[in-house]
Amino acid sequence: MEIFGAGFIAGLALAIPLGPMAILLIGTTLKSGRGVGSFGALAMASVDACYASIVFAFGNLVIAALSQWVFPLRILGSVILVIIAAKIWLDSRKTLELENSSPSQVVQTKILTYAKFFGLTVINPATAFYFVGITPSVSALNSSQGLAIGFLVFAGGVFFGSLIWQLTLVQMGSLTAKFTDKKVQNQIQRFGAILILVLAVGLLLI
Repeated sequence: MEIFGAGFIAGLALAIPLGPMAILLIGTTLKSGRGVGSFGALAMASVDACYASIVFAFGNLVIAALSQWVFPLRILGSVILVIIAAKIWLDSRKTLELENSSPSQVVQTKILTYAKFFGLTVINPATAFYFVGITPSVSALNSSQGLAIGFLVFAGGVFFGSLIWQLTLVQMGSLTAKFTDKKVQNQIQRFGAILILVLAVGLLLI
C-alpha cells in the first residue's frame, strides 16, 4: 500500500497543475462531449503510468537519458503547443455533433482522441521533466521494496491518481458545456488557445 499510495500522490501531483494538456482536455470535452473527453483522460493517465513504470524500473538511468534531451524537448514541445493553440483557435467555431453519428463513427472518434492525447502526452516536456524530478524518490522506493511487483503497483497508483483528476477536468468541461451557450464555449476555447500559446513561450524561457 505504501508504494501504491506514493504512486497515487505522484499521479495527482502531476495532473493537478493546469498545463497545456489539461486545457486541451477541457476544450475537447467542450467541443465533443464527455464520452470523447474521457478517452483523452484515459490516454493521459496511461502515459503517466508508462512513465512511472520506466522510472521505477530503471531509476537513475532515466535521468541520464532524459537530461541529454532537455533542450530539444523544450523546442519540440513549444512548437507542438503553438500548433495546438492555432488549431484550437481555428476550430473554436466548429462543434462536433456526435448525437446523430453512427456507432462506428463515435468509436472511431474516441479511438482517434485516445491516440492523439497519448502521443501528445508522451512528447509533452512537462511530463518528462516531472518524472525526472521524482526519480530519486522513486528509486528509493525501488531499493526498499524490490522490483518484482513494485513497479506495477506504483504505476497503478500513478494511473488512478492521474485518471481521477483528468476525469474531474472532463466533468468540469461537460458541466461548462451544459450551462453555457455556443458563443461562450467558443470564447473559452479561444482563451484556452491563448493560454497554451503563453505556456509555449514560457517553456522556452525556463
